[in-house]
Amino acid sequence: MKRFFKDKKKLLFLSVFMLITLAACSQPRGANGDILKDQIIYLNTPFWDTVTNGSWFDIIVWPISQMINFVGKYTDAGIAIIVVTLFIQLITSAFSIKSQVASQKMQMLQPELNRIQAKYAGKTDDRSRMMQAQEMQAIYSKNKINPFGSILVMFIQFPIILGMYQAVMRAYTVISGDFMGIHLDTTVISGIRDSQWAYLLIFLLMIIAQFLSMKFPQWMQKHHKKKANVKKYAQPEQKGSGMMQSMNMMMYMSLAMISVFALSWPLGMSFYWLISSIARVLQTLIIDKFFIKGNV
Repeated sequence: MKRFFKDKKKLLFLSVFMLITLAACSQPRGANGDILKDQIIYLNTPFWDTVTNGSWFDIIVWPISQMINFVGKYTDAGIAIIVVTLFIQLITSAFSIKSQVASQKMQMLQPELNRIQAKYAGKTDDRSRMMQAQEMQAIYSKNKINPFGSILVMFIQFPIILGMYQAVMRAYTVISGDFMGIHLDTTVISGIRDSQWAYLLIFLLMIIAQFLSMKFPQWMQKHHKKKANVKKYAQPEQKGSGMMQSMNMMMYMSLAMISVFALSWPLGMSFYWLISSIARVLQTLIIDKFFIKGNV
């Protein structure tokens, strides 16, 4: 498993596979870009009508669309997406909190892991490699960390992202409604072409929020280390190699892919990503306060 994430070619393949999967999602729009009438999900659309007309993840699309339609019936499309996004974050928090706790603990333990890597630097025999792996695994076990837990959570959340993508395009509330005069079923590119700069603003805010949600845990751990006067080991952190670098590589590739897709997907999806990113930053603060401090 460790060798898999040290192999950047395989990591690149994984990211490209995710990109192709998202791009290959069924498009409920016609040649002119308008939503097909038989693909619109109304509040009274039966569940089986949605499932039989689409792919397997329509099982997720229908309930998300109906939640958006239900909340939008009493508010507007933007508020509906905010409420549904926060609800989804709450439901998935049982998985994501455990994963993020492990990720933040790993960052706090990085100096100790670096010490082990420095101890076996230049030793390529099987015995040294095995002893290095055993010492690192002992640290993970002692602190109850699964270094690959975040990858599992990513695959759990991925169907939800696909479902939300389709729900934003197909939910009647989003198609017929707006948020402060902004039509959330319009793409960022179309908004910019029409000189609607609010679309560009939401797009940029989404990218910034996504970046912060990725980097904020690392920044917090650096702050804690500096505050605690943690001494750096003689061996550098070996930038460009190792599992942590591979995870960072995946984060940046994900941000790049999201940025590209966000230009052509409905603004409502960028709105969803903006709210969920802000929620993850707040979740990081909560985890740091109640789960991390004093436990490592």
